[in-house]
Amino acid sequence: MKKSDLKDFMIVETGYDNEKLIVMAGKVVDDELNGYSLDDFTDELVNKIHKPESISKVYESVSLRYPFELNIEKIFSEQKPQIIWERKPTKVSKQLLNNMSKKQMEKYIQGIIYPCVIVD
Repeated sequence: MKKSDLKDFMIVETGYDNEKLIVMAGKVVDDELNGYSLDDFTDELVNKIHKPESISKVYESVSLRYPFELNIEKIFSEQKPQIIWERKPTKVSKQLLNNMSKKQMEKYIQGIIYPCVIVD
């Protein structure tokens, strides 16, 4: 999946906190229309500024009729859009984490693209 494949009213999910956002007019936004411009993402849907907030899942477009109240969770549960893309988990070495100081670990974690799995 590439950024150019995203269409208005697709639901996307971020990897770190599984927040659902909706694609609207070149942005991905929450219920209050806060979020990111698509320019904040690479073609691979990686957030350029906050890597943990990269897009991890993309769902098909939902139907919205004007006027509407934007409640993404409600829209998602009612329309049940199908997942069309999911990011493969980033592998994180348990041994590598164990050998880091707390400060090093915090910096490392801020650069991970979620979802992630810890491996031996």
